[in-house]
Amino acid sequence: MFHQSATGFVSVQSVRASAEQRVAEFCDRQGKAMKPLRETTSKPPHILGNFPRIEIVFACVDKPSSAAAPAGDDPKYTKLVNLKKLLDSGVLSQEEFEREKAKVLSQP
Repeated sequence: MFHQSATGFVSVQSVRASAEQRVAEFCDRQGKAMKPLRETTSKPPHILGNFPRIEIVFACVDKPSSAAAPAGDDPKYTKLVNLKKLLDSGVLSQEEFEREKAKVLSQP
């Protein structure tokens, strides 16, 4: 899935959210869940045609059973994955990433 904004005034996160929603809807129509395999995002500065864009390589897999994943670990894991994506896209600095990661890991 490739998705690019029409201007440089849109954040990479909003482009990612839109692309992930389109991928999830595609897999949902097949009765499956999306499994991301690889992701590539544009790097700032987003000027002169280098508009925010993302490419998600994914597979549609069988939906996991709710008993397979522990409910207590999932929110932390999701937050950490999202923080890593923000770091990789250049939105967060390494220091900001470490600070936010420490906050997530210190939560019960």
